[in-house]
Amino acid sequence: MRQPTELYSPQGLMGLNRRLAPLMGTEPPVSPGNPLVGRVAVIAGLEGKVSLLQVAKGGIGRIQLWLGEIRTFLEEAPSKDAPMAPSVANQFLEDRLRQIEGITQAVSFAGRALLNGKSGITGAAEGAGLQFVRGSARTLSSIGKGYPVSIDETARPASLLGTQPAVPSVLAQERWITLKEGGVEARYKVLGHEEPKELVYNLQRVMEEAGLDITVFLTRDQRLLFLHNQLGSGPKFEGTSQATRLVSGLPGEPMPSMAGRDLIGSIGTEPAQGSGAFLVGNRGNARTEGLIVYYDGPVQYPGQVVGYVTVTQNGILVPLDLKGQEVELLSLPQLSPSTQAIGVRNPSGFQCLSQIRAGSAKERWDAHKLVLRALADLSELAEELKWKEEVYVQKALDLLRQNPAEESATKALLGLSTEKAQQMALDLKTLFKKLA
Repeated sequence: MRQPTELYSPQGLMGLNRRLAPLMGTEPPVSPGNPLVGRVAVIAGLEGKVSLLQVAKGGIGRIQLWLGEIRTFLEEAPSKDAPMAPSVANQFLEDRLRQIEGITQAVSFAGRALLNGKSGITGAAEGAGLQFVRGSARTLSSIGKGYPVSIDETARPASLLGTQPAVPSVLAQERWITLKEGGVEARYKVLGHEEPKELVYNLQRVMEEAGLDITVFLTRDQRLLFLHNQLGSGPKFEGTSQATRLVSGLPGEPMPSMAGRDLIGSIGTEPAQGSGAFLVGNRGNARTEGLIVYYDGPVQYPGQVVGYVTVTQNGILVPLDLKGQEVELLSLPQLSPSTQAIGVRNPSGFQCLSQIRAGSAKERWDAHKLVLRALADLSELAEELKWKEEVYVQKALDLLRQNPAEESATKALLGLSTEKAQQMALDLKTLFKKLA
């Protein structure tokens, strides 16, 4: 899904210029009296946006490098053979997170910040369990208290409940318990003489060592309950107990998990699609298209308003034709650590990247999950920006070729923009000196 920008047509929603020009405080540069100058202005604008995107990608690359350092640290240290004081480990993370925050504030183009929300969407949520995630180029600024978020059904995780209770007589018969999700498998050899709580502890340890994002509990009637840590209909897993029905319905037969459920609700009274505990404003919504919120709290009744989300659209208007009738909004997401990896559920309670810690093995495990999510999101964003850069380059070439007879004159006028091009180069040089 292409979220950094969205194309508008002048026929849609009563015309983009009338709707967005007051919001952005700017008008597209057009020259009805001199089409050639108008063409130069639009092409120069597209060239400027290409440079802007290149600067943004450079900043994203620097963030990825710091996140890569954090990932390596969490995967390799500290270990039992080389222990590290929790304060030292946490100091390491805090230093890298400060570097990332510094990048989001420093990356700018022509005096405009690119990665701190000043060139995209900023937002905040009010309500227990509700978080603003991000918006799209089609998300409009809210007014007053913000967009109300109402929930009809909460999200729930995939689950697997054992058939037999984990009592000593049953444990004595069992030999192997296996949990599997996709290509990841955890196998535990049952000791036979262990207590039920000890079995739960050992199963949890083996699953974490294997990389399974699943938590096991002991119910009141002493049965094993496995819950996926991430909410929604996406995650699926299975379990097997070799000789008993501790996990399997029939001994030795894999038992699939019960399906999870996606969040059902709306944003700003407009329909939204649930994905796990995320709600995404539907395509075609007049105000909330592409707006994403996260909610993992309870509801007392269907349709309950669980909070409000306030949104400010700071995107950049980009003219795409000579008459200013075809324009789009370039909206770059905010990349501060406090806005990354939201919605990655974990026992440590980290709600975003800025909260990760490494004082214990459990915290390192949970922090690692958030770092992986942030790296995946940034990789996808970089690809989207690369795609948009290619779109702008092609659009500029198409405008140059519209009238071959005027192409040489157009190029001559573009040559008058040497000072602007030099300033762009200076901005880039200054930026990377700051980030060095």
